[in-house]
Amino acid sequence: MNRSVSLAALSAVALIVMLAAGEAEAQRVGGYKAIDVADAGAVAAANFAVSSRSASTEIEVSLISIERAERQVVAGSNYKLCLRVSSPDGEDGAESESMVTAVVFVDPKGVSKLTSWEDSECGSPE
Repeated sequence: MNRSVSLAALSAVALIVMLAAGEAEAQRVGGYKAIDVADAGAVAAANFAVSSRSASTEIEVSLISIERAERQVVAGSNYKLCLRVSSPDGEDGAESESMVTAVVFVDPKGVSKLTSWEDSECGSPE
């Protein structure tokens, strides 16, 4: 009798743990998910980000590489990109490399908007 009570209790605990894990997974839906840096959407978003940044600062920014890419599906898509970029540094015009995190929103009609651009070491994915 004690054995069947213990087994029932253990089963109940296992069920609660499984439900809690499922709930945690459900909370991540809609969050950023890692995607391949060669993904066509990520590449287009990265190119848009550097051209948009160049236009807004009137300083030519060039994309060297996409180090990491993440996508969040909303009413459209947010692309969070870790980019290695270069731009002229100082009056001598020498190129300087830096790492930035850029977020580009692409609406359902395909219209893009650069929503953030920050110097960053692009730590680990969130």
